[in-house]
Amino acid sequence: MSYGVRNTLILLFVLTAFIGGGWGYIYFYQKPQIKELKKDVQETRQELNNKQQTADQYPLLQEQFKEAKSFFNNYNKALYPSSNEDLVYEFLTNVGRGSAYTDFSFSFIDSTEYGQYGTIKMVITGEGYYRNLNNFIRQIELSRPLNKVSGVKVNPINDLESYGKVDFNFTLTSFYDRVKLLGEPDLAIKNNLLGSVHNPFFPLIRTVKHNDDNLVNVESSSLVAISSDQVFMIDQNGVMKKLSIGDDVYLGELTKINVNKGSATFRLNKGGIIDQLTLQVNKDENESSN
Repeated sequence: MSYGVRNTLILLFVLTAFIGGGWGYIYFYQKPQIKELKKDVQETRQELNNKQQTADQYPLLQEQFKEAKSFFNNYNKALYPSSNEDLVYEFLTNVGRGSAYTDFSFSFIDSTEYGQYGTIKMVITGEGYYRNLNNFIRQIELSRPLNKVSGVKVNPINDLESYGKVDFNFTLTSFYDRVKLLGEPDLAIKNNLLGSVHNPFFPLIRTVKHNDDNLVNVESSSLVAISSDQVFMIDQNGVMKKLSIGDDVYLGELTKINVNKGSATFRLNKGGIIDQLTLQVNKDENESSN
């Protein structure tokens, strides 16, 4: 075999090996990689499309979130931010002022979870004027924090120094937020106070207080002399007393002096019964009118 033919065969063999190796490299190594890359490209393109759709929806979602938050912040009720009962006590303390003031205490019962919200239950016990209690409960129920008052029990205090006051207790259920998706609420207190409230527990006829200050008891005294602006009386103890218009007597005051008739008129409050009593000088009988 000539030298030229041999070199040609060697060259053909090298070229064939090179071409075969290249084809094998492409077919067995690069082709699977290309398929994998195509798959990755397809998945990436799909992910990009999904994110693009989400991005396209963002302005609408942002607007919806703003509307929801505005509704949340302006709604007439709001949930407490946590199950901390101190928040409820602080609210009650802020509510119970002025004409809603009552002397109260609270006893924690339990805290219960219900999905995205929960409840705090406690018993409120105290005493105060009936009008103030009425305002106290109105403030609790009508302010922004969501509270429920139930099981209200009210009893009058039958004490001469405490007329108008009552003992009370009720169950308070307070609702709190467990997720706080829309942020911290505004727990504003709304003033819904009533200036005048009828007290059904206030007795129409009350126990008459004792004459501890030893004032003139008009019904047990006699009128002995009068002037244009003063009267002179012998009181229930036989002591001479001098009175002017507006001076206090037992259960009332001196309201009128009539020099011409020689009389003095007193206005008495006998436990809710108003009585006008007129005494005359040197008269054994007195005139009385309700």
